[in-house]
Amino acid sequence: GLFFLTKFTSAAANVLIWFLILEIYPTVIRNTATGFVNFWGKFGGALSAVLVYFLYYVNPFLAVTSFVLNGLLSFIASMLFDRETKDILLTDTMEESSGQGEGD
Repeated sequence: GLFFLTKFTSAAANVLIWFLILEIYPTVIRNTATGFVNFWGKFGGALSAVLVYFLYYVNPFLAVTSFVLNGLLSFIASMLFDRETKDILLTDTMEESSGQGEGD
């Protein structure tokens, strides 16, 4: 049960991040934002291998719980910091987006 929940929460957070990048950032910096997210994802994957090894020997339940809590925290953060883009023209440059969101 907990392993399924761990996989589900991590996959949901990953999908949300990809959708948020497309909606929030202008076209000219999407590649940079995508690379930034990929870097931290790979770094977290390498760090989690060490963390799981350590936590598993302390308490196996603690290792799974930490991943579930991390996935849920990522999901909640993405919901809190999301910006509604319905009926908003998505911009291609930073200059176009500098005044967006003011006086809505």
